[in-house]
Amino acid sequence: MKLKLWMAFGVLAAQAASAGVYVEMVDHDIKANKTTLAQKIYVQNGNGRFVDADGHATLIKDGTFYIIDDNDKTYVVFDKATMEKLAKKMNDAMEQMKAKLAQLPPEQRAQMEQMMPGLSGSDHKWTVDVVDTGKSDKVDGRNCRIWDVKRDGKLSDQICVVAYSDLPGKENFQAMFASFANVFEEMAKSVPMLAGMMKNEFGALTKVNGFPIRQRPYDEHGKLEDQETLVKVWREETIPASMLDLPAGYKAKPLSMGPPGM
Repeated sequence: MKLKLWMAFGVLAAQAASAGVYVEMVDHDIKANKTTLAQKIYVQNGNGRFVDADGHATLIKDGTFYIIDDNDKTYVVFDKATMEKLAKKMNDAMEQMKAKLAQLPPEQRAQMEQMMPGLSGSDHKWTVDVVDTGKSDKVDGRNCRIWDVKRDGKLSDQICVVAYSDLPGKENFQAMFASFANVFEEMAKSVPMLAGMMKNEFGALTKVNGFPIRQRPYDEHGKLEDQETLVKVWREETIPASMLDLPAGYKAKPLSMGPPGM
């Protein structure tokens, strides 16, 4: 999820236009020189359809998430009410983890708190920053600027960014970044551990003033890993209305909250 977060949400941030944008992303194993489909994205008039390599689709329409299951012709509505139910489940699980944490020896407890700051009950806030490395590169013929992404002060990813003006399409991506972040933040108010997360992610992405067409993660030692996600296709085209609507005949179902005790 981390690897594709900026790319997927960035493409979503499209403003009304006569034609939409189609984007195709791939995962590239650098050592093996093997490329596999990661995601197809269809965006028009501020709405988006995201389809993963296995064909699973998520529709984001008018500020609401719909998780579509073609196997049983159903969909899950992920809105504020759903987020509140999920928040209660997460908060209950967190309290259980804190209770178990209190029973651990001090050394083990300190290690766990370092790995998951929220367990300590502190007011930890998720931070995201981007640093211009001053370097440039070229990805599939597109010139891009290299930035380092830091999350909670640690190197997380390296991204190569293309200015919006150099990408096909007339959508005003930046105009929607803050808007979509605000929608998510409103839903996440009841989940303290998520507070500010999307806002900070979008704030950092706005700072780079472009779109990352290559994203490569750093490992825990600050070394670039041998996996990367690339934008292979980005073109302006009219997206059929049916792609951005719920399929006819599909029925809503509750979001699975996981097995009891989770």
